[in-house]
Amino acid sequence: MPLYDIRCRHCDGIFERLITLQALHGETACPYCKAMTAAAPMLTGGHVGLQVRHRWQPRNGAEQLAGQGATGPGTHAGAGRSSVLHNCKGHSCSICAT
Repeated sequence: MPLYDIRCRHCDGIFERLITLQALHGETACPYCKAMTAAAPMLTGGHVGLQVRHRWQPRNGAEQLAGQGATGPGTHAGAGRSSVLHNCKGHSCSICAT
């Protein structure tokens, strides 16, 4: 007998109930308000197991600050500082190395 999540149409309480397939869309008693409600199962997500095989590591300080795939000034290898969070005009900037 499968275990289903059921929402009571009277009190909106959610409870679990073991129900046979034959009695699936019949009536069942709500444990909260004791009223008879439809034994229609809720659409809920199943249990998903994730296994991480690779953990992302930043390649430079800019990716560490701004996230994976950060581009722009300060992301190249010869940058004086590793910051992408600056507002320069591109003239004599130590970060852009122009």
